[in-house]
Amino acid sequence: MKNLGIRQLLLALVIGTASASTLMSAQGQTSILVPDYPTSYTVVEGDTLWEIAGQFLVNPEHWTDIWQPDEYLDNPDLIYTGDTLKLSLLGGKPRVFVQRGDREVATISPQIRIETLPSAIPAIPLNSIENSFTKNRIINAADFQAAAYITSNIGDNLAIGTGDEIFARGSFPAETTSFEIYRLGQTFYAQGPKKKRAFGFLSTIEEEMLGVEIEYLGFASILENVAPDMKRLVVNNGIKEIRVGDRLLIREESSINSTIFPTEPSADMSGQIVAFLGGETLASQLDTVVINLGNEDNLETGNILSIQKEGTRLTDEVERAKMPFLERMRTLFDQDRLSIPGNGVGTLLVYKTFDRLSYAVILTSTEPAELFNEVVSP
Repeated sequence: MKNLGIRQLLLALVIGTASASTLMSAQGQTSILVPDYPTSYTVVEGDTLWEIAGQFLVNPEHWTDIWQPDEYLDNPDLIYTGDTLKLSLLGGKPRVFVQRGDREVATISPQIRIETLPSAIPAIPLNSIENSFTKNRIINAADFQAAAYITSNIGDNLAIGTGDEIFARGSFPAETTSFEIYRLGQTFYAQGPKKKRAFGFLSTIEEEMLGVEIEYLGFASILENVAPDMKRLVVNNGIKEIRVGDRLLIREESSINSTIFPTEPSADMSGQIVAFLGGETLASQLDTVVINLGNEDNLETGNILSIQKEGTRLTDEVERAKMPFLERMRTLFDQDRLSIPGNGVGTLLVYKTFDRLSYAVILTSTEPAELFNEVVSP
């Protein structure tokens, strides 16, 4: 039986005897429940923890606030197909319990019974969101320049695509026959490149580089060793036009299992969305974003982060009205402003991490995410 860590993921479910009127009062006491939440729900095969939580909660991140484990059940931290989830009040607060069987006492004769237990409810099936994942990578610029590169196409075709044979030159690891094809994309900096004017000319001062994004184009395999530093390859699959100069990197093995179990980061996180895919200016649900947190920050695949909208700064006009005229005039140019905190606008799931940057997909959003929105621990 597979333990899915439900305390970290779903933490939302049922047994209760409260009447419908009592549950209506619970809705009036809290805003975390959806308006038409069910009073009970029976789990069926194919359900996920994330989907079930969404039936009860406006924001699935509040699972821990309503989950009430039952210590008298076997494996009280797991949810199984056939379990009934019920919403009730406990101490005036909404709680979710699990009812497994009728709990009647039965007398049985001594014998061995073998039964197959249904599988525990998965968190997020990979196939439900993997189409939103990118195959791009973020690496060190020097590593990209050192990679083997395509020198020519075999044949008369100007464009290189699936089925075409190519020559590539460079260093090829021993016993490696399959390579992914990439093209250099955008470069990420700690604060972004800055510009300054000197002697009438505008120049760019490069700040600390976090990494470069390389765009996935397809993959190829070696057909022949032409020379120690030259290979003949065939393009097994090309999703975009491939060109001379594109680089060959060893194919990556996916580190994501067929089911993703969302978890909170092991430490408090605070970063920003630094880029969207495809040059977009906004991102919404199931879009991939780049954030400036990574392995060096102890961020891990499966971590959940909250997207925060930037707060505002404004002048306290009530305090300013108390000032003498001359002092009010001075504040027009040097004002002390009040900082108004922002609010959460969505949730991210991290699915691919690098040294200082990561890819994450937006699981939920109440409004489009913008560049440089803050991302923090939930």
